[in-house]
Amino acid sequence: MESSFGQEMLGRIVQDRKGKEVGTLVDFVIDISNGEISDLVIAFGNNLDVSRVSYPSKNGNVYIPSTDVSSFGQVILLKI
Repeated sequence: MESSFGQEMLGRIVQDRKGKEVGTLVDFVIDISNGEISDLVIAFGNNLDVSRVSYPSKNGNVYIPSTDVSSFGQVILLKI
């Protein structure tokens, strides 16, 4: 069964704390021990170098801990 919350969030724009667009949300990781989102999987924009970020990446996507998220809304705002 798909989650409507999850489907609604995918594809949203992700911005840094200065309001600069860094990419879009393509997936998230759920901690099965508590059911909470542990990481956001972000597809970085073409103009950003994934190798220069301090977060783990795989296949061009960056895994950002949910603790580095300031707010979830129409746009996802990061604390970084």
